[in-house]
Amino acid sequence: MIDSPVPPVRHLTQHRTVGTAMLVALLMAALTAGPALAQDYGLRPTPDTLTQSILIHPPIDATEDGFSLSTREHTYKSHLRLGDQLARDFGVNKLHDDGIARPYEPMSRGKENEDWYAWQRDVLAPFEATVVRVTEPDTTNVPGTMNRNAQPGFILFHDGTTTVVYAHVRDITVEEGETVQPGQVVARVGNNGNSRAPHVHIGAWVGTPSLAGSKPGGTPLQIQVDLYASERHW
Repeated sequence: MIDSPVPPVRHLTQHRTVGTAMLVALLMAALTAGPALAQDYGLRPTPDTLTQSILIHPPIDATEDGFSLSTREHTYKSHLRLGDQLARDFGVNKLHDDGIARPYEPMSRGKENEDWYAWQRDVLAPFEATVVRVTEPDTTNVPGTMNRNAQPGFILFHDGTTTVVYAHVRDITVEEGETVQPGQVVARVGNNGNSRAPHVHIGAWVGTPSLAGSKPGGTPLQIQVDLYASERHW
């Protein structure tokens, strides 16, 4: 009887080495393909949108126990107008007994503006600046709906270099030409114009107030909130 040949151990070792090398190569290819694919689809924003930002005073008074400022940042899209690029929407949440923070009472389902914790709260100035434009809203939206054709309530601030816009506000208490200090009450939270719920929309850019509503000509800024504003000497 003839014994079946047994492959030398070195052959098995070589196969394992080749298999491991191929696996590593595939993993490296997968890891390096991600950024290239993202870049091909235009998902990487330009560098200056990630490095230039502005620090502002918390824009809504939400200092009571159990309440907190909520915020959502708009994505960067170059086709948007200044004031919308890298803008933030601010509202107010309340921590409930179940440990969940919500923008309105659970049983109300937010059907009325009065159900929302942000509604008619004090809106506070972002920093020391001059009020260059004020427009009161001409309508008030029902939560869940918006009126793109309505005149939203907004304020434009300018400090000589940077312009900041507050939108969807109401009961504005400042006038054009007035100098405001950070944290000063300038309006109340509303729900008007292109808005579905009570909140304040804030956009900022390096450039003049005359660029409001345009796309080129200014540099949009990421908005950062100074969490220590109440202790800071501005």
